[in-house]
Amino acid sequence: MKKAALELSYFLALVPAIFPDSVYYLGLNLGLGWTLNYLLIWILILILSAHAALLCYKTLKGRAKYWTSVLALLIPLASFFAAKPVYEGDFNKFGAEVDYGQDNIILNDILNFKSDYNGIVCVASPTCPFCIEAVRDKIRFLHKRNKIDVAIYMPADDGSNFEQFRTSTQAFDVPIIANSRPDIGFDIQENVIPVFLYIQDGIVRHVWRNEQLGYPALDWIEKALK
Repeated sequence: MKKAALELSYFLALVPAIFPDSVYYLGLNLGLGWTLNYLLIWILILILSAHAALLCYKTLKGRAKYWTSVLALLIPLASFFAAKPVYEGDFNKFGAEVDYGQDNIILNDILNFKSDYNGIVCVASPTCPFCIEAVRDKIRFLHKRNKIDVAIYMPADDGSNFEQFRTSTQAFDVPIIANSRPDIGFDIQENVIPVFLYIQDGIVRHVWRNEQLGYPALDWIEKALK
């Protein structure tokens, strides 16, 4: 009985490392908050691996029970960390407050798309790997959870790159808005992409760089910066 419980606990503790994206996406699809979803995975791994370690300690004899218990505790945690590393920016909330008005080309293009737009815009390039990752792991779920307006803003294109970008990010339903003034480019102060703009009441209110858009920032965005 103890052996079966040990094997089950250890298998469950390793599942997030084996299927890191599936476990992460599951919580988001269930409607959990971004920060809570992220922390719950770590808490569940810790509880399950600690249970497995305790069972090892009680079941085995001699010195083997000590190092086996330690390994049972650490391997699932280390495996998940290797599969989905923790970065300092994961816990960022704030980027920079801005006040881009009607003279901003990105804002104008977004408001032409939807005059009462209130939500997040990801400024991206179809060939940027960081943009693909950000849209796949964050933007498409913001859109799917349907709490705010969500769109992707990219350079003008004949459409082929847009379709490839959709396939790479699995963001098939997220609107892609093309830059109407390619001679101006991305009319923002940030010189790296992806960049994320929060538009509210016809003005760009807040800007995040990629490393600033942590889980608390995503929770804050879904609450309309309240």
